[in-house]
Amino acid sequence: MKKIIFSTYDDINNPYYAGGGAQAIYEITKRLAHFFEITVITGNYRGAKNTNKEHVFYKRIGPPFLGPKFGQLVYSFLLPYYVKKESYDIWIESFTPPFSTSFLPLFSKKPIIGLVHMLPSEDMERKYKLPFQAIENAGLKIYKKFIVLSDVFERKIRKINKNAEISIIPNGIEKIIFTKKRTDEEYILFLGRLEFDQKGIDLLIDAYKKISTKINARLVIAGSGSARDTGLTEQKILQSGLQDRIHLMGRVSGTKKNMLLKNCSVVVVPSRFETFSTVALEAIAYGNPLVSFAIEGLGWIPTKCAIKVKPFDVQALSYAILRVLTDKKLSNSMTKADKVAVKQFAWNRVVKQYVDLFKAVLNKN
Repeated sequence: MKKIIFSTYDDINNPYYAGGGAQAIYEITKRLAHFFEITVITGNYRGAKNTNKEHVFYKRIGPPFLGPKFGQLVYSFLLPYYVKKESYDIWIESFTPPFSTSFLPLFSKKPIIGLVHMLPSEDMERKYKLPFQAIENAGLKIYKKFIVLSDVFERKIRKINKNAEISIIPNGIEKIIFTKKRTDEEYILFLGRLEFDQKGIDLLIDAYKKISTKINARLVIAGSGSARDTGLTEQKILQSGLQDRIHLMGRVSGTKKNMLLKNCSVVVVPSRFETFSTVALEAIAYGNPLVSFAIEGLGWIPTKCAIKVKPFDVQALSYAILRVLTDKKLSNSMTKADKVAVKQFAWNRVVKQYVDLFKAVLNKN
């Protein structure tokens, strides 16, 4: 059986992140294990260990005590060593902040495919005022093959690497859910990591404050983040004066997460910057209306499934949320659009695209 290695700093149990990309790789690899021998190489953290899960071997690299930022740096610098050391037929490198690539094709003659869940250099450069984008662009030029989640990333890569072979394969969903709500209580749902600035939590709270006297719906913020981001979120809620109407739930998973998605009135993705947004995909799977800013990273969301407003316009965001809550005809039409759109994201369809791509690569080598 041919061996495929996925390298990704994050994983679903990582205490610092456990993001959508990690969840997607977990779902993809456990299904690919029916066709190939799969290893996932992740960053290390306290309590992590090498383990087999769902017929996939998880290997941790780097010291467990470095924390998220230094951990990612060390992980990126270690990958070239492992790409030379490990035995494999194809290596899938999920790009990791802050530099995206680890320049792996320079260290191996075997097929290396860049998996683009994100191209973080622009955001990193904005935060730290260092030339991350120049390093990212230099790295992108040396890869022959990429997997991207949407045509947004295809266009970005094509500008830098015109000769690259780029396969567009979106993330998928576990199943098509579409069940009836069991409660009459209305609430607006934010779900995801509490990255205060990037995820636009401040903008969402400001937008909610503008309409709070016109609606009965609570605002539920579900997710975890660093001490800094959690503190900023708590401080923003206090400043709004709406502590009794904004519920900060912390990290949710399993049945609790499913029930939140099932019973909410609208899902809001107020991000300033996004890559794909697994939360948006999950919202569609549950037939939820979506509200977001019209940013490039959310361009893949079908227009009939979401109201997308001028980026970072709090007034427009508040009005869009109010429209969904008060116009049942509109919200019902968005749910119907979700039912059509969701079929293209079924996991069996997504994984078939991975299998077909890997077989084509193996047949050439």
